[in-house]
Amino acid sequence: MVVMETKEVTNIGEYFNQNQDARTLEDQWDLIVENWVNQIDHNKLLLHLFELRLWLACLDEFFTSTYLEEIVFKFQKSESRDYHFFLSTFHQICARLIHLLKALDIKKDQYLINFEEFIVERILESYPTKNLTYLKERSTPESWFYSLRLFLQSLRNLTTELTHFNEVSQRTYMSCRRLFHRELTNNPIILSLMKKKLIPKLDKVYQPDISAIINSLPDKNQKKQLGLFFIFSFRIMKIINFLEQTLNKTRYLDQTIPLILFIKKSGDSLTAFFNQSLKMTLDPQSAEPIEQYLKSFNLELKKIYHFELSQYFDVNAEKTNRRKLIKNIVIIADYALKELIESVASAFNPSSEHPIFENYISRKQKASQVKKKLMNLHAKINDLFLNKSKITSADIVFDLNLFIETDLNFLLYKDWNEFLKYFHNLQFAESSTEFSANLHSFHSFLTQLLKEIVNV
Repeated sequence: MVVMETKEVTNIGEYFNQNQDARTLEDQWDLIVENWVNQIDHNKLLLHLFELRLWLACLDEFFTSTYLEEIVFKFQKSESRDYHFFLSTFHQICARLIHLLKALDIKKDQYLINFEEFIVERILESYPTKNLTYLKERSTPESWFYSLRLFLQSLRNLTTELTHFNEVSQRTYMSCRRLFHRELTNNPIILSLMKKKLIPKLDKVYQPDISAIINSLPDKNQKKQLGLFFIFSFRIMKIINFLEQTLNKTRYLDQTIPLILFIKKSGDSLTAFFNQSLKMTLDPQSAEPIEQYLKSFNLELKKIYHFELSQYFDVNAEKTNRRKLIKNIVIIADYALKELIESVASAFNPSSEHPIFENYISRKQKASQVKKKLMNLHAKINDLFLNKSKITSADIVFDLNLFIETDLNFLLYKDWNEFLKYFHNLQFAESSTEFSANLHSFHSFLTQLLKEIVNV
């Protein structure tokens, strides 16, 4: 006779309560996932879970981004496209996924594993074509993560061999991608993790000021929607912070590209959430400024995707410091998001004098500092025209470089874009007769910009 240990029976009991009979199978499965997340939290592995979920979401965007293919293959003919960058990036991320899966594969007693298998099998029997269609015709393995980890180790060994070739065909890359995707669709716990838009333990916002603003709203629906808006905003901040950490500790810069793409995807999702949910709870007068803040936020992100990221793949930009480019992307994204959160918070609590973020400087505050630097640059160009000093074209280009490194990101998108265009024209014409004509055009642009910058 086999005697069940009290501890094991108690473990199974944690997944039931008095209302258990009223639950649907889908609810029971959600309860398993919820309690599994609680176990992860108990083992102090929530950061690992956040990272795993983030990499999987980033890979999904990386695999499906038409924008990325456009900039990577901008200088290649369609018939000779080399997917080496795509496969090697996937190869690098696989190594991190394997490590995370191993850390998160916490030991569970056999009774609990059997219970999970039972629930999934019952779901497959009861809902074959309706709900939970992502659960494929396969029962759960003995360990969810162990199975996926073994698969990824084999796939990574395969990609190791394939990336040794000078070129990787589209067919080869797509085959590896399909293998990965098919394995994920056979893993219920992973798909449940990705399906949930909100996981409270992963999406907590530790900001008393934000909580006070949300709690001050009398309308329950508005309170909920604003709370979700801030949760999704701070989720983007976590991605930006993780991008910076990854940049600081990795030699393989390509590994940061999926994270950058996912910041854009998350920004688009935040805008869609405002338009479809939060905006519906606000009167037009309250919604209008937030709409403008979001528009400014998206224009800031445009700096990343219309220039910085494309520069990363520009084969003609031989002097490009790619690590410096990614660092600049972090700065742009971080500043844009903080500006958005601070602006929305002040819209709901205009009497607050304290910023949400420490050492935060608003765009209006920064504008006066930027204006002083532009005035000095404007005066220096005047002196060059009037031969009042020994200033040379090299001095002007040096000052422009310095401004781009320290203050360019504080210009609005339109001015930022034009400033860069003038800078590139001047840089390429520095040793030619066209430099003077280009500098006069840039001087006129600066004159107009200085008139407008006080209104930022």
